Amino acid sequence: MKEEELEYVYKLIVDVVVETIPVKWKKVYLYGEVVEGSQTAYFYFLPEENDSKPVYSHEITELFEVSEHEYKERWHQLVDYIQELGRVFEQSGQAPWTNFTMIIDETGYLNIEFNYDDLSNTNPHERKTIWKYNHLGIIPKSNSGKKHLEKYLSTLE
Repeated sequence: MKEEELEYVYKLIVDVVVETIPVKWKKVYLYGEVVEGSQTAYFYFLPEENDSKPVYSHEITELFEVSEHEYKERWHQLVDYIQELGRVFEQSGQAPWTNFTMIIDETGYLNIEFNYDDLSNTNPHERKTIWKYNHLGIIPKSNSGKKHLEKYLSTLE
């Protein structure tokens, strides 16, 4: 795999995430997913002012003075870059991942975890619930989310 190409795509992803966040932050947790016929991306960031309360990326327009148009434009760029990352892996003969988590901190430290699990038996809500719990410690409020988490936790016992 061409390391330079990977580094370039990682930088594109990081840059668009950083440009999307309208305040100073300490850490970002990005989830990206590309499976046949579907792709998604979202992230949570810990604001510098209150780093104990993660802010969900899709709430940026509600919480800050960022237009829907501007946010959607950046979100589409992010999804495009995530798809490009998948293509770079594929073109280099690497096993295709189904999703990944990228953790970025304010110093520029970057950690990426790729997941290769078959996602066909889980729905997006279930995956998001489990991801939020594993990476942010967020316990769901909805009954369906609680059921998904209970089911997941029972598989760990």
